[in-house]
Amino acid sequence: MNDLIIEKLQKSDLKEAISIYDNNHNTKTNYERLFQEYDKIYNNSDYHNIVVKFNGKIVGMATIVINRDIVGELHPFLTVWNLGVHKDYRRRKIGTAMLDYIYNYAKNLRCDFIALIAETDNIIGQRFYESLGYIREVGYVKLINKEK
Repeated sequence: MNDLIIEKLQKSDLKEAISIYDNNHNTKTNYERLFQEYDKIYNNSDYHNIVVKFNGKIVGMATIVINRDIVGELHPFLTVWNLGVHKDYRRRKIGTAMLDYIYNYAKNLRCDFIALIAETDNIIGQRFYESLGYIREVGYVKLINKEK
């Protein structure tokens, strides 16, 4: 899809972009609080929220966080959160385009690696990440407000 545009999330994009995550995960974002937090996030150079637009419609989003390492060669690494594609636009290489963008962004920053999490029951997501060269590592998450 050559018509895709990947760009930094703007405040005017928030509701449309976040609705992708909410619909994919059956959640309801607190938009009032989001608009309050947006300026802090937008002006923090270690956060890079992106959207993917197709014919002017937001069809994908991701949050990229630059983590500053304090050991070894002190190279940063990226974590990817909230990656999602609108359900009506899946299987069109939009996720691949986002992860290619993220890879190049990380490479330009001289990052050592990119980390992302796929829930244990998200087999399709896991296969997708593995098809792009991501390897499964042992990792753990302690849920605080969403304990199972």
